[in-house]
Amino acid sequence: MKKIGRNDPCPCGSGKKYKQCCGPNESVQPTRISPPNLSTANLLQEAIAHHQAGRLPEAEAIYRQILQAKPNDPDALHLLGVMANQVGKNEIAIELIGKALMFKPDFAEGHNNLGNALTDLGRLDDAVICYRQAIKLKPDFAEARNNLGTVHKDQGRLEEAMVCYRQTLQFKPNYAEAHNNLGNVLKDLGRVDEAIASFRQAIACRSDYVDAYINLGNLLKDQGKLDEAIAQYRLALTFKPDFAELHNDLGNAYKDQGKLDDAIACYQQALRFKADSAETYVNLGNAFKDQDKLNEAIACFKLSLQIKETTEAKVDFAACIKNLSFVHDDPELRSLLIRALSEPWARPADLYGPSVSLIRLNSNIDGCIKRANDGWPARLPEEILFANADFTAVGDDRLFQSLLENVAVCDVELERFLTMVRLTMLNAASHAVTPEEKKLAFYCALARQCFINEYVFSYTEEEFHQALSLHAQLAAALTSASPFPLLWLICVAAYFPLLSLPSIETVLDQSWPDAINALLAQQIREPKEEQQYRIEIPYLTAIDDDVSQLVKQQYEENPYPRWTKAPSRRNRFSSFDAYLRWKFPLVPIKPLGTNEEIDILVAGCGTGWQPIQTAQQFPKARILAIDLSLTSLSYAKRKTRELGLENIEYACADIMKLESIGRSFDVIESSGVLHHLADPLAGWQELLSLLRPNGFMHLGFYSEHARRSVVEARKFIAEKGYGSSAADIRRCRQDLIAMGNDTRFTQLQSFSDFYGTSECRDLLFHVQEHRFTLPQLKEIFAEFHLEFIGFSLLEQQTLRKYEARFPDDAPRTNLDYWNIFEIENPNTFSRMYQFFLQK
Repeated sequence: MKKIGRNDPCPCGSGKKYKQCCGPNESVQPTRISPPNLSTANLLQEAIAHHQAGRLPEAEAIYRQILQAKPNDPDALHLLGVMANQVGKNEIAIELIGKALMFKPDFAEGHNNLGNALTDLGRLDDAVICYRQAIKLKPDFAEARNNLGTVHKDQGRLEEAMVCYRQTLQFKPNYAEAHNNLGNVLKDLGRVDEAIASFRQAIACRSDYVDAYINLGNLLKDQGKLDEAIAQYRLALTFKPDFAELHNDLGNAYKDQGKLDDAIACYQQALRFKADSAETYVNLGNAFKDQDKLNEAIACFKLSLQIKETTEAKVDFAACIKNLSFVHDDPELRSLLIRALSEPWARPADLYGPSVSLIRLNSNIDGCIKRANDGWPARLPEEILFANADFTAVGDDRLFQSLLENVAVCDVELERFLTMVRLTMLNAASHAVTPEEKKLAFYCALARQCFINEYVFSYTEEEFHQALSLHAQLAAALTSASPFPLLWLICVAAYFPLLSLPSIETVLDQSWPDAINALLAQQIREPKEEQQYRIEIPYLTAIDDDVSQLVKQQYEENPYPRWTKAPSRRNRFSSFDAYLRWKFPLVPIKPLGTNEEIDILVAGCGTGWQPIQTAQQFPKARILAIDLSLTSLSYAKRKTRELGLENIEYACADIMKLESIGRSFDVIESSGVLHHLADPLAGWQELLSLLRPNGFMHLGFYSEHARRSVVEARKFIAEKGYGSSAADIRRCRQDLIAMGNDTRFTQLQSFSDFYGTSECRDLLFHVQEHRFTLPQLKEIFAEFHLEFIGFSLLEQQTLRKYEARFPDDAPRTNLDYWNIFEIENPNTFSRMYQFFLQK
C-alpha cells in the first residue's frame, strides 16, 4: 500500500502521474544513452524516459553520468535512490535520497520516498518522521498522509491510522488506495459497516481495483453474506482472471456455502495458474474430505506438505485421518503419522485410531496382540507370546514406539498385550538378562506409556511382589552408589514413578542413550520442575467449602487431564469477535468492541490444556487460569513454560469465592467444572457476576443422555464398595472389562478416559457429579439472560447430519431441535455439551 501507484504523482516532482512520467510505460520507444555534451536537464529527461519505460540499467547509467559531472545534483541522487528502493536495495536508497535532501531539504517528495525506503527496512519510527516532514512541507500531500497511515497501521496504532486516511481523503476524495486502506483499518477496529462502505467507495473511484473487491468479498464472507462475497470475487476475476489466490478465495466461499463441487472446481483452477500453492492443496484436500473422498484428500495434503510444510497442511492432514482405519500399509503415511504424533500436528489422542490401524498391519505385532487376548487372563511366557515373531520386528516399529511415548493406549486388546510385554521385561530384569539396545529402546517407550497412564495396567499378586523386590534392589544400589543393570531402571519405571526411589537424582549426572534420557526427563526432571512451581503459585481465595475440599483432594492425588503435547494452533485471531464470526458465521453476535487485548478467565483450568489452547489462539489476551489443585496448576505452568507462552497467570482459587478478587472479564471459560460443584447454578451465577456487558461464556456440562453407561458404572462401583485408590481403580476396570457383554457397560470402553488412572477416577469415581438435559439448559439460559450462540467441538459429520435433519435451522441454534436430535442420537454429546453464550 505504501508503494507508488500508477495514478499517484511521480516522485520526481514533475507534477505528472507516475504512469505518465517515471512509471513503467512499454509504449515509449527505446532511446540510446546520450553523449556527454547534452545539458544536465536534457540528460535528466532522457534518464526519466528510460526509467518510465522500465529500462532501469539505461536510466541508472545516465543518472550516474549526471552525477559524474555534478556530484551533488539532488534530482539525480533522488531518482537513483527511488530506483534503488524499487529493486529492494533500501540501504542504498536511504543513502542516496538522504544525500539529495541535504542539498534540497524542502523537497517534500524526497522526504516521502525516504520514508518508503525506511518502511521497507522496518524502521517505522524513522519513516514516520519523514512522512510528517513531507506533510509539513506540503500539507495537501495526500500520498504522504496515506503512507503515514499505513505505517501507523503496521505499528498497531489503528486510531491514528484511521485519522491519517480520513485526512488524505479530505485532500484527495477520489484516492482509491486511501479508501481501501481506511476500510482495512475500520475492519480491524470492528467497525464493519463503515469498512464495507470504504471498500465500495474505493471501487467507485477505480472500477478495476482488484484488491478492494477482494477485501470487500472477504469482509462479506466473514459476515456470512456468501452470495455477495462470491459476487465480489467474480467481479475481481473479470479484471484478473489468472489470479490464483482469488480463485482460491472463491473456492473457500463456495465451500462455506456447502457447494463442494464448485469449490473444488475453483481450487483446481487456482492450481492451473499456480501449481505450487500449498495453501490451495490444503483447501482442495478439505473439500474432498467434506465429500468423504478421503483418499483424494490425503493425496492433496501429501502434495501440500511436499511443496511447503505449513501448519495448515499439518493440522488438516491430522484432522483428515483421525477417524480413519487403514487396511493397507503405507510407508509415507507411517512417516507422517510419526511426525504428527511427536511434533505434534494434532492432539496425540486424536491420532490414536489411525496409528493403531497401521501398527496392526504389522503381522508380527498383530499376531502377538491376538495371542495375548486369546490367552487372557493367563500371562503368556515370552516364547509363546511372541511365538515365531522376531521381537525386533515388534520393537523396531517406530510408529508403535511413538504412539507409546505420546498417548495413552486406549483399547483393551493392545493394553493386554503390553501388560504381558511388561511382565516379560520384569522377568528379564529379575534374571539379570541384558537385552540388545533396540529392545531397550522399546522397553523405554513402554515405561513412558505406563507413566502416562499412571500405571493403570493390571498385574498379578506374584508379579507385584516381584516388581517390589526389584524396586528394593534398585533403591539399595542407588543408596550405596553401586552399579546396577540398566534394565532395572527401565523396568522399575514401568511399575513405579522413578521419583519413588531414594537418591534417584544421581542418575541425571550420568551419560545415557537418548531413549533413557527421554525416560529420565519424563519421570524425574519434569516432576521436579513441577514441585518448584508449587511454591510460586499464589492463592487468590480460601478453599474451605466441604465439596471444594473433596474435589481439591481428588485432583491433588489425580490431576486431570493427563496430556503430553499441545499442537500448534492454525487459527490466530485479531479479536474474539472475529473468532466467533469465523466459528458461527450465521449467528448474530453483539461485538465486544475491544481489540485482541481482552481479559479471559479460565475457571477450573486443571492441568492447563484449555488456557494453553486459548493463549495460542489469542496471543495478546490476558488470561487468568484458576483451579483448586496446586498439583494440576504446577503441571499447567510447566507445560506453559515449555511452550513459551507468557500471557497466562495461574492461581489457586475457589469459583464460589471469585467475586472477592475484584476483577471482571470479557470472556469466561469453564468446561467440565461447574457440574462438579455442590450447586452448579450458584457457581454459574458467581462467574456471571464477573462477566462484562456483552461478554461471552464458553461452558461445558455433562449430558444425561450421553452418560448412561457412566451412571450404571457408578451404581456398580457403589454396590461393590470399590474405593478410589489406584489399586481399586485397576481392579474395578478389570471387572468392568470382564463384563464387556453387559449392555450397561458397553459404552465405557469407547471413553478415552477409561484408560488412565486419573482419567478413570474423573470418569467413574468423582466425588461430585451433576448432569443436565438441553431443556434444562435452555431454561437456565433464559433465567440468566444469556443468548445461546452455538455448540463447539462437534464433528463435521454430526453437523451435516443435524443439517440434513433440520434444514430450516441454518445457524444451528434451535435447542428444541437439538434436543430431538440428541434423543435420536444419544451419544452426540459424549464429550459434554460445550457451547458459547453471550451476556
